[in-house]
Amino acid sequence: MAIMVKKLYKNGTFLYKMNLVAGRNGLTNLVQWVHIIEDSDVSAFLHGQELVFTAGILNQEKDWLLKFARSLHEAGVSAFVVNIGPHTKEITKEVIDFCDEVNLPLFTIPWQTRMVDMTRDFCFRIMNNDHVEGSMATTIKNIIFKVGDLETQILQMERYGYQRDGHFSFVSIYAVGKNGVYSQEYMDVLANYAEKTARSIQELYISFNYKDCLILVLVDYSDEDIKNFVKEFLRVVRPEKSEYILSMGISSNQQGIYNQDKNFEKALSALDIAKRKNEICSFYDKLDLYRVLYAVGDKSILRSFYYDTIGKIETYDNNNGTELMKLLRTYFENNASLQLVSEKLFIHRNTVTNQLKKIESVTGYNPLELDDRVQLYMGLFMKDML
Repeated sequence: MAIMVKKLYKNGTFLYKMNLVAGRNGLTNLVQWVHIIEDSDVSAFLHGQELVFTAGILNQEKDWLLKFARSLHEAGVSAFVVNIGPHTKEITKEVIDFCDEVNLPLFTIPWQTRMVDMTRDFCFRIMNNDHVEGSMATTIKNIIFKVGDLETQILQMERYGYQRDGHFSFVSIYAVGKNGVYSQEYMDVLANYAEKTARSIQELYISFNYKDCLILVLVDYSDEDIKNFVKEFLRVVRPEKSEYILSMGISSNQQGIYNQDKNFEKALSALDIAKRKNEICSFYDKLDLYRVLYAVGDKSILRSFYYDTIGKIETYDNNNGTELMKLLRTYFENNASLQLVSEKLFIHRNTVTNQLKKIESVTGYNPLELDDRVQLYMGLFMKDML
């Protein structure tokens, strides 16, 4: 959890005459802590996402500040502030151009402004922001899991701007290495990307961990905002080039804090489908038939239906070395066209017909008949859920 640069800047403009000189596109960068640094070599000890202050005391050469800015950028610093005075009298065009290029916000403050006052104030704001975010994460979890008094929890949220009639959408994120190994470190990286992306769109945002999943709560985001968040998040994470397999589930964008426990479950259901179907992202509202099936409380009903339909085909394939299951899927994917199945699987059309008849003998359902076809089609959906 962190605070955006632009929020600190908003407070610092009036109180400390803080002036933005370059790097405006980086104002959504997140800040976790504040440091005063005069030696660029010290930047190697930074963790990243810091706001750095300097007066340029060691400014002994013409391009010192440019080298300093480059070292801060390499260290992952979110922004830096230069105290204009006897040591650093101006910001050169080269420094401004570099900061604009890499989206590193650069601010100046007058010599009369005490850096120690600013760092103390900013650190307090960061710690207070962390406290609020932690409190909101606990509160929304209490609401979801029905812990404590609901009205008390709602009043706590409203105290910090999260209104009871606001819109809430849950995003569940899970990642595992291609070797099957879970990495909390990578999940922390995803959490950082997610927060930066979300807060660049809308300020009200909550996150917490649940059963190895990262859960995001997007509050008062429009449907278009949510789509933009997913699009930008995936652009930054670039899962297609990652060593990890990423899966996301997005719930409905539901108004009102009441019954958000059901909405939370929708995000988990969408994530489950994404993982089962090897898809990166799944929106609950686009799950169609899956939404109906997930609403069935007694999963034994779904399991029984599956074993009576698709389960029999899988058993037959395993015992006889056949590929009836593959043929049936291809049949449905091509709108029950015998000719297209023949072309896709490189087999004669008569062979397709014979194998469909075999499916009927195995299951009792004829894929050529509409009513029976629906039964088998639903069975495939249930297979994806079990």
